[in-house]
Amino acid sequence: MTESVPADVSIDTAIAALAAADRLLVCCDFDGTLSVLADEPSAARPVDGAVAVLDALARLPDTWAAIVSGRSLIDLTLLSGMPPRVHLVGSHGTEFEVGKILAVSPGDSALIEQLAAQCRLIIAGVAGTELEIKPASVAVHFRRASRSDAARIQASVIKGPGSLPGVHVIEGKEVIELAVFLGTKADGLRQLQSRWAITATLFAGDDATDEAAFAALQQGDVGVKVGPEPSAAEWRLSDPAAVVDVLERLHVLRQSRSEPLAPTSPS
Repeated sequence: MTESVPADVSIDTAIAALAAADRLLVCCDFDGTLSVLADEPSAARPVDGAVAVLDALARLPDTWAAIVSGRSLIDLTLLSGMPPRVHLVGSHGTEFEVGKILAVSPGDSALIEQLAAQCRLIIAGVAGTELEIKPASVAVHFRRASRSDAARIQASVIKGPGSLPGVHVIEGKEVIELAVFLGTKADGLRQLQSRWAITATLFAGDDATDEAAFAALQQGDVGVKVGPEPSAAEWRLSDPAAVVDVLERLHVLRQSRSEPLAPTSPS
């Protein structure tokens, strides 16, 4: 069993309280949280048990499971392999339907094309880089690039297309994203909470873009940071396997709560 940080007793106390919630939302980031970070973004897949445990949680009464990711919704759908009962939200909490972000205008779409063209020129011929075009942003991935190339590309993207009017720069793990609409994972989380009148939430994430969601959590909610970086989350886990372990324990507790008591035999 993968151990959590701090000691398991702390997070076990938290998930025991969550298991008793009237209406529970279990929400996770994808890359680095349910999937090990991959050198090629298209190679990311959920770790063993991730799909099964979210599906199992979503089957319980008054319990909802979701993934809120920076990936485009179509990319997230294809790579996550989640069943329909696990709700998927892409583009940092702003894409609930494939390709549809309400705040994006025709002018924004033209700006995205301009950003993509400039970013292509910056990474042209540089090994280990990849350009991803999303409904409201473009992302330059450089995890597989040399450290000198990665630093140069990051600086060029920020100083060049990242400085254009109306462009928001989002820095993640080995990726820099240029967005024409600055939505956050907190926006997506709040919409899900409102949609189902949620009374308690677990949110797990590993990246800087997950901090907005951690900050949006209320008393009685549980924020779980995956990895050692500074975070507003109260609890920490070491890796995606540890996330699955905690969700499985939550499922056991939640399932026990929802099962009817066995009839007592007459005395």
